[in-house]
Amino acid sequence: MKIQKIFDSDLKKSLYLSLFCFICFIWLGAQVLNQGLDEFDNKFIDELPEVLPKNFIYLARFFYFLGNAEVSGTVVLVTLIICAWKRKWLEAKVVAISSLGVLLLIDLIIKPFFFRRRPLGRLVDVDGRSFPSGHATGNILLYFLLAYIISVQFPKLRIYLYLFTTFLLLMMGISSVYLRVHWVTDILAGYCLGYILFTISLIFLKISDPKYIARSARE
Repeated sequence: MKIQKIFDSDLKKSLYLSLFCFICFIWLGAQVLNQGLDEFDNKFIDELPEVLPKNFIYLARFFYFLGNAEVSGTVVLVTLIICAWKRKWLEAKVVAISSLGVLLLIDLIIKPFFFRRRPLGRLVDVDGRSFPSGHATGNILLYFLLAYIISVQFPKLRIYLYLFTTFLLLMMGISSVYLRVHWVTDILAGYCLGYILFTISLIFLKISDPKYIARSARE
């Protein structure tokens, strides 16, 4: 398989965006270590409830629930069952390895390195360290990956899948900050890291199965 075929227009766009995300993640990490954005984080988390409706807390709890590990784990399990039923072994392997890999990367390496405390006054019961958001990282990887896999099978749904996925991820992130589970910089860093990991998964899919090049080229 020629290398130029693997790096089609879709993948090139993802790589450019991943480079931007990598730069942003490094910058955010440096700011967190130096406490350079603490004032911004505190101001954002305090003022967010003032610009949103008072009953937003119900939506926040709902979208935060959708983003938690139990729901994501269920989505992964259902995806693996469907992939096994359809004999989509490559897709099952990529989803499983990506989901497990992001947990190990965040919980065992990155969070212990930064060791950042969560905001005080949390509106839901949660513990652990804060930077980057594991939920933001894992969910953007999982749901963008699923959106891509489904869109290759059903190209006409592509724009709707990505719009819905983007809306869902944004609401999860806003809800986490609203409920004082994460600082906004935790969420932004999680989005950046998740998209980088999504691009790596995309490369693996294209290298492993030519259909992802042929079909994405026709979209």
